[in-house]
Amino acid sequence: MAINTMTATGNVGKDAELRYLQNNTAIAEFQLPVKQGYGEHQKTSWIKCVLWGKAAEGYAPNIKKGDLVVVSGEFYVEEWQKDGATFTRPCLRVSQIQLTKKQDEQQAQQSKPQATAQAQQDTFDDNIPF
Repeated sequence: MAINTMTATGNVGKDAELRYLQNNTAIAEFQLPVKQGYGEHQKTSWIKCVLWGKAAEGYAPNIKKGDLVVVSGEFYVEEWQKDGATFTRPCLRVSQIQLTKKQDEQQAQQSKPQATAQAQQDTFDDNIPF
């Protein structure tokens, strides 16, 4: 038995797009960059993330370009033909998502240096003889 689960973390490439099928099922899609390798050999692949139903309706308005997300779900490869050529794209049918808004991330980074500076001041003792 194989278990097909993938987890990826990255900053959303553009705002999520919400659409509806003919049977009124909601689908939200967004692109997530996934890096592999290191240094000059580093490569970025884009994964199409897909949310369905109520999750799509709930999350789509809140997924904006630059937001940090962690997604888990079923990996699959989408395949289609156009003008006689076959194209493929890696996709993730999202079952779990954790969303961190870009603003929250910026606020956390701004407060972090202040906290670090305060911690450094607290560790120095002016009574040290050298």
